[in-house]
Amino acid sequence: MHTEDRSIHFSMELLHAPVQYRVPALQKLYFELTQTRASYDSTDFSAPPQFRFHSKRSANTQSLALFLPDRLLLIEEWADIPLSGFLDKVREIAPRVLQIIEQPCFLAQTVTLRSTFALTHFDDARIFLLDHACRQEGCIGPHFRRPIAVGGLRFVLPETPESRGAFHVIIESFRHDVKEVFVELKAIFSQQRITGDDIEQAASNAWEARRFITDNIFPYLDQFDQPREVIP
Repeated sequence: MHTEDRSIHFSMELLHAPVQYRVPALQKLYFELTQTRASYDSTDFSAPPQFRFHSKRSANTQSLALFLPDRLLLIEEWADIPLSGFLDKVREIAPRVLQIIEQPCFLAQTVTLRSTFALTHFDDARIFLLDHACRQEGCIGPHFRRPIAVGGLRFVLPETPESRGAFHVIIESFRHDVKEVFVELKAIFSQQRITGDDIEQAASNAWEARRFITDNIFPYLDQFDQPREVIP
């Protein structure tokens, strides 16, 4: 399996006590961000209580900042920046939001990362995951009697004293390219108190989720992506 995956999505929710965002304050924030690396192309205040900043750089690639009554949600969809660039945006936006809503801290955090891995010894991720890794060859078709567009695995890994955050992991064939394996990790950090002076904790949590993909999920998958023995 190729060691370098392709990151396609970053998102982060920073939850806070319920509040009503005021449009003038968000307009001021939007202007302030134009002077930083976290600028957006336009705003949408037409559907309260949800307000958003957004940029669209191609048919699929977009950046979003959503301001909801109980959370700040930042999204990079079909990302064209690395995780470090996304976290630079978090560092710029999150402390300013706490000032706007006049709250001392965020109460919880979620991080969602999506990426794809290219296979080395298989041409079809469905066969790789279902028939090879899970040994389901010949077991599914006779019962479902329909073709499989996407198939895979799901894991829920609870928080432990040694490992912060609950990790929800999806591993499946990539619907946009059957030769790639799609990985989604959603990390939930429910016991957080992230202040404006401690936004690095939010970044650290995101890097922890990222390391789980590279240091744990990759070797798990790579053990199966080996040359198949050819029986004469």
